[in-house]
Amino acid sequence: MKCDICGSRNARVYQKHTGRRLCDSCFLENVRNRVRLEAIRLGLGNAKKILLAVSGGKDSLVLADTISSFLDPGRLVAFNIMEGIEGYNRESQVKELERYLRDLGVELIGTSFKDGVGYSLDEIVRASQGRGLKISACTFCGGFRRKLINQAGRDVGADLVATGHNLDDEVQTIIINLLRGDVKKLVRVGDLPVKLSDKFVTRVKPLRKIYEWETTMYAYFKGFKFQETECPYISSRPTMRSKVRDLMYAIEDESPGSLLRILETYDKIAETVRRSSSLGELPTCRICGEPTSFGREICKNCELLISSGLLKSDL
Repeated sequence: MKCDICGSRNARVYQKHTGRRLCDSCFLENVRNRVRLEAIRLGLGNAKKILLAVSGGKDSLVLADTISSFLDPGRLVAFNIMEGIEGYNRESQVKELERYLRDLGVELIGTSFKDGVGYSLDEIVRASQGRGLKISACTFCGGFRRKLINQAGRDVGADLVATGHNLDDEVQTIIINLLRGDVKKLVRVGDLPVKLSDKFVTRVKPLRKIYEWETTMYAYFKGFKFQETECPYISSRPTMRSKVRDLMYAIEDESPGSLLRILETYDKIAETVRRSSSLGELPTCRICGEPTSFGREICKNCELLISSGLLKSDL
């Protein structure tokens, strides 16, 4: 069967949400064009410097490849974090990532939880478990990753931080926030989040309208070598996100295009909330000096370290 776009090459991909069959070349171009349109809408075209948060997984490689296809790679700086998870983080993967980014003309910088936080993720988890705390590794990891990425964005003078979150990631986050009743995150998680502190570098997600299966096929067609091993903490203690993910896949399979429709509806709601929002500047943590939530003197990250016995506070 021939490609529905070029009509000359054999189709290799079926886009259920559009009903089109595409060859590998037209599929790659389709993804690049959709990323470019979203990136320009999010302001990447006007940014002088952009920090790309890259893990070495398929999504971050697709992010770097698509963004560098229409923006000067000299405006991009990639940033990688080694969380310190035994059997998961490997130096060889970072070297492969560095080689690939070098070929694109993109500089790679990085840090680790050990250097940036003082403890590896494994050490933090063990300390919390030793105190009988039932805090998932993902809670620690997500908060400290966001902090380190934001710090890196400030350090390099980036106008924007771009992450590799895809459509599946975004919709899962939307559903999780709704299940938790966290309406305030409509402002913070939308397509154009409100900047509530001068210490925050605005984060954008150019892949937010690209399905995860599409980033997988993009990586496959490009021949990327990426980390395929799932984080051991996910399998050892399934999170709400993993449960929501299974639900979203079932809905999408039954009604192709559902995830895109959920995201588009969410963006409209988020825009309404932003227009009516009068939130001021976020307070800063009395320990680390980073922004924290309204009504809090200590940020969640420092609170987690204190509860795990890894940080002492007289406050």
